[in-house]
Amino acid sequence: MIRTTLEPDGVLVASIDMPGKTMNVFSAALMDALDALMDRVDGDDVVRSCVITSAKSSFLAGADLTMVQGLCDAGTRASHDQMFELCGRLGRQFVRLEASAKPWVAAVNGIAMGGGLELALACRARIVTDDPRLQLGVPEVRWGLLPGAGGTQRLPRLAGFATAMDLLLSGRSIDPATAVRHGLFAAAVPAAALLDHAQGMARAMHGKAYDVQGKYAQLAQGDVPAHSDATAREVAARHGIAAETFEQFPAYSAIVDSVLKGARLPLAEATDVEMEQFLRLMFNPVAGCMVRTLFLERLRAERELAAQPATKLDHVALGPLSAARSAWGDALSKMKKLALAEDASLPKDTLEVVDAQGTRHRLALRVLDDVQGPSEGAWMLLAPAGPYGRVCEIVGATASQAPALASLAAQLWSLPWRTPGPQSVLQQLAGRTLDEQADAATACAAAPGFGDPAFLDVAACLAGVSPAWSGGPLTWVQRAPHTGR
Repeated sequence: MIRTTLEPDGVLVASIDMPGKTMNVFSAALMDALDALMDRVDGDDVVRSCVITSAKSSFLAGADLTMVQGLCDAGTRASHDQMFELCGRLGRQFVRLEASAKPWVAAVNGIAMGGGLELALACRARIVTDDPRLQLGVPEVRWGLLPGAGGTQRLPRLAGFATAMDLLLSGRSIDPATAVRHGLFAAAVPAAALLDHAQGMARAMHGKAYDVQGKYAQLAQGDVPAHSDATAREVAARHGIAAETFEQFPAYSAIVDSVLKGARLPLAEATDVEMEQFLRLMFNPVAGCMVRTLFLERLRAERELAAQPATKLDHVALGPLSAARSAWGDALSKMKKLALAEDASLPKDTLEVVDAQGTRHRLALRVLDDVQGPSEGAWMLLAPAGPYGRVCEIVGATASQAPALASLAAQLWSLPWRTPGPQSVLQQLAGRTLDEQADAATACAAAPGFGDPAFLDVAACLAGVSPAWSGGPLTWVQRAPHTGR
């Protein structure tokens, strides 16, 4: 999991390289490997410092969300103390790493998200490659969680309260130059020079004790207000979180409470405060629903609904487009690998996909708020792009048409979700309450030839038809026994 090379000057270069993975992610096995690495660093007198980096093109892309799903499931049966021990392991590791008598330096050579960025922040010093495409962030709020390995505590102490809250509550990523400007990294350097710079930083700290005040520019946290429920709401509102959203997504209040309640405490105590807030989310069904639908099932849908590699498209012909369906024009204009030609002979709001064999697949174009009812033949509904992606609902397509239409959806950076028709499932759900959606979704999913019901939840949440916190209408049926279902 972690390969090491000991340099003559005592710098141990540790490269994370999870076998069989395209990206490193935190798992129980990687945490075991990190424990073993820390034991070596602390116990071997020849080792004077450790530079931690990655042998892959990415650094570390957060936690294995399959593991996170397991933690969410464990929250339905485990005790508070059991969950605290289980979920708090990584945070305790980072507290130990940070306080080590021997300096740790993070050499971030690629994407570092969630636990990956938290690992870097725990190191005594940090350096990153200067690739502007590299993403750094704590996106956990997108899955109804918070960064539970010290992220809510180290970010405010390094970058200041306002910047930290922006990153924590939005889940957005930043580039290396921005991260350096905010004080998260000492410098951004060319990739070829990264390890040399990191080893130089490590050597300069040999024999020097850890100085918490020297590490954290905002250690006093005078910019962090005292906690109260009213203050927490005010902070969230200041960062664009509406009152209703704050109530529906418990991750927002847990993040703000974690920052406010942990402020000015020693890091070990502050990490325990953070873990109490993390457990609030583990014992709440919202996080489990969001992880399951918007990550695990979404990834499965992307694999299973993907266009067949053998399906090749030649070009797309577009008829006159009405103003009501202008979203189609915007989406089609952004295709990079498929030629688009206007064809006035085609009916209004109609498109033809021409495959490599010259076969033409005609379909009508619709959008979510169309008032038009069921249509004959194949048609495609383009849902609005949302924070989790976009879906194209392919309605009434034949088996011979479906591969070409799925390939078109891929060109539009959309999930191709095929439903039997003649009506759009997304349109049947739009504008209804969750209980009404649950009834409609259950009926749709029972129809012959419907496909995997879990993908209905994915599509509904991607399209914004169902709120993300619900996990989708079919998940809502399972977690809402008060409805009598």
